Amino acid sequence: MRRVRHDRGSAARGLPGAGEVEEQGYEPDRILLDGSFDFLGLGERVTTIVKGDATSLAVASASCVAKVTRDALMADAADHYPVYGFESNRGYPAPVHRSALLAYGPSAIHRRSWIFMSGLPWRNLEPPPGRLFA
Repeated sequence: MRRVRHDRGSAARGLPGAGEVEEQGYEPDRILLDGSFDFLGLGERVTTIVKGDATSLAVASASCVAKVTRDALMADAADHYPVYGFESNRGYPAPVHRSALLAYGPSAIHRRSWIFMSGLPWRNLEPPPGRLFA
């Protein structure tokens, strides 16, 4: 089970997408996507479920695993990017975090697709390869 969160803006850029599913080394019979948009474009194998974490045990389980994994990654990132307070906000736009973004700009691991990130100076930072935060 693997959860990939996605929005329409990043879908247009193709990150992640059908290629990531193919890279898993097996072909799933069914793919459940939380939401209404099939960003994978894999046809009948994809089922979109609005509010999937409230109606599907598989999606809810994947959501829990993803959140625990994200929290652990954010705690590790806090050591490398202390000004952002990742250890306490886990990547959500808390007021202290927003202040750090305005003062220092986004780091290399910040998600570029979140709406509050538009207008911030990126300083030509490339995201680390193979990271969840691209």
